[in-house]
Amino acid sequence: MSEFAKLAQDFVEATSLLVGQRTINIMDQKGIIIASTEKHRIGDFHQGASEVLATGKPVRIKKEDLPRYPGTKEGYNMPIFLNDEIIGVVGIFGCEEEVQSIANLLRVYVTQSFSQLQMTQKQNLEAELRNQLFRLLLFGGKSQKEMIAKLCGMLDLQLEFPVWIILLYERAAERNMKHLLDYHQFIQNLIWKNVLDRRRDVFGIQNADYVILLGGSGELLETRKRLDKLLQEIEREAVWNAAVSSPCRNMEEVSEGMKEVSVLRNRRGGMIQNLEEHTCRMQYLMGRFTVQDGARTVVRMLRRLEDQHGEKQAEQLLQTAQVYYEYGGSVAKAAEKLNLHKNTLLYRMKQLYQTLELEQDTVFVREFFIRMLLEYRNMPESGKSPNSME
Repeated sequence: MSEFAKLAQDFVEATSLLVGQRTINIMDQKGIIIASTEKHRIGDFHQGASEVLATGKPVRIKKEDLPRYPGTKEGYNMPIFLNDEIIGVVGIFGCEEEVQSIANLLRVYVTQSFSQLQMTQKQNLEAELRNQLFRLLLFGGKSQKEMIAKLCGMLDLQLEFPVWIILLYERAAERNMKHLLDYHQFIQNLIWKNVLDRRRDVFGIQNADYVILLGGSGELLETRKRLDKLLQEIEREAVWNAAVSSPCRNMEEVSEGMKEVSVLRNRRGGMIQNLEEHTCRMQYLMGRFTVQDGARTVVRMLRRLEDQHGEKQAEQLLQTAQVYYEYGGSVAKAAEKLNLHKNTLLYRMKQLYQTLELEQDTVFVREFFIRMLLEYRNMPESGKSPNSME
């Protein structure tokens, strides 16, 4: 039994109760009974339905007409229209006086039911196609260009490059199924506000986070405005963190963009980490270098710091350096932020230089090595491995 026939069978059985348990049949476009409250009739040809399909008009079969309609019963047989096309016939058993008043109501009911079913099936199909497109864009790469183009055509979606990848994830450490529902509602709100466009953007769930591929619009400036608007909405919600890739200028760069946002997600860098911003990009590159090539150096430096000063004081020194660099090396501003005397701040920085044996080095070398330490410190334990950076 096809899925359509099964749904039709469920429909006639439920509807029969509403019309006094009368016999109801549904026939397909060939006049074959595909659903009936009299299940033994499923598969039989229905002459009355055949006439309905030929004329597009209801056919009433009276008792005296039965000889002309072998195997049928008296009653009404009515066309089921969907998008101005007859998709089948619904018939109800009974004499004219009994069923005439409910025949048209039944036709309206069955038409609306199948219209809703078609809409649901269409939505489910579109969701599946979008999900397939989403996966191919993230992981298919160049080899799937033809299939990606075909799916875009089926969905009437014009994906223009460059695109930005935005990874949304909850600020709360623990995640549960509710956050997936929250994602869905948030995305729907963005569509209603015209922040996201289903004709240009692709989005979906990846590893329990939400990924948005924000499509271009032909003009780079216009796309950047769309990105800014999206980030403003994310900040306004005060629920999500977001990592934003650098612009992906072709399909091959999308997988690289996913790596970028995955790296950003693995570090503690604030509500919005956007690789379009130079500071974020510097931290990103520093983080990759630290884990890929500088991990052993950083671990040795951190051990030396903790061995000489203890974990608590080592963290205090690194926190001082963090604020000092955030304020561009301004002693006055950093000291004010930390509520310290300027001499205390300078003393702490000197302790860092001495312990790490950087006293004789240039300002650039000092900052480079200390920033490596700070990046390592900002990564969760799961991120302090070269494999986690891919």
